[in-house]
Amino acid sequence: MPLARRLAAIGVLAAAGALVAVPAAGAKVRTVPKAGVVTLGKVRCVASEACVVKAVPKQAKARVAGKAVKGKVVVPSSVGAGGKAAVKLRFGSGALDRLAGHTATFKAHLVVRGSGREASQNFKVRLRRPAAAKTTTAPAGNGNSSGEGAHSEAVSGEAPVLARPLTAQAVEDVSVTWYPRASWVRYVATGEGTTASGGATAVSSTTSACPAVSGSNEGTEAAASGLSFPYEVDFAPAASWFDPASGEAAINGVGSVSFRYKGHTINLTGSEPEVQINGASSQAVFRFSGSEGTPYPNQRVALLGLDTTGQPTITDEGHTYTYTLMRAALTADGERVFAGFYPASQDNNGFGCISASFTLP
Repeated sequence: MPLARRLAAIGVLAAAGALVAVPAAGAKVRTVPKAGVVTLGKVRCVASEACVVKAVPKQAKARVAGKAVKGKVVVPSSVGAGGKAAVKLRFGSGALDRLAGHTATFKAHLVVRGSGREASQNFKVRLRRPAAAKTTTAPAGNGNSSGEGAHSEAVSGEAPVLARPLTAQAVEDVSVTWYPRASWVRYVATGEGTTASGGATAVSSTTSACPAVSGSNEGTEAAASGLSFPYEVDFAPAASWFDPASGEAAINGVGSVSFRYKGHTINLTGSEPEVQINGASSQAVFRFSGSEGTPYPNQRVALLGLDTTGQPTITDEGHTYTYTLMRAALTADGERVFAGFYPASQDNNGFGCISASFTLP
């Protein structure tokens, strides 16, 4: 479309009080950064009410050396009246590898609705990726550099339930929250991502409340894109207990969290968390199931070892116990669940944090 006609069309759309999409300036070739996220432009709502925008289709693709390279078009589902938001293109590690050493043109088509009207906007960007920037197909911070042939491995038998002492008492106002490893959450977001169900709730934010441990190989790259990811999973409460005599506790939750990356054959679900507070042996047990490249037979597994140093904080005149951001590391069994991608031998088994709390009756 000639520039004059395009500007005229945009002017009509703005006059109608709908959504205006402004492509990123310049037609020069741009380099895809390490994070794999490129800003295409911005959308701005000039209507008197919120505007709706969606990408059709949800992926932009190009042919590179005879193979399809796809990027996910990231757009806000709605933009408030008078507001604006960025439109981004996000590439996974596999797409980045195929793009390495090549230049390709990607197009994104948006459908925008506002003030009872519908219009479309096309974005076009020419991208390159240096040949030396090739990554691996494995998760960020992964110790298995090939990313090939990795499978989850079931363990013999299930994790034991923490024995309840005779002096233990039932507790109330239970909460259990898992902050999975941030680089893992960002990695699976390149695919279908992280979802919660059955009483669990995923909470998205631009940064995780549980950052990587300094000096570890936990995956310290920052989410520089400014996008939100479901770094927090809150589980519904389940029957729990605490023993004042020993300090032991079983703080339990209900619900499930699933990690899905179809393109890399990842399909894992963790459910029914049991936070077992037992001194140096404290751990988090989940019921895990999986399929495809991450098969797992729906059984309870001691997934995470927990650091309880300095925990808990006791408030409310000794009635409320809070365990905040206990550092979590995959146990030997937990490493098998995650297909050996995060081995302790490489100081790479850090897997986020667990928070939990309860109140004595």
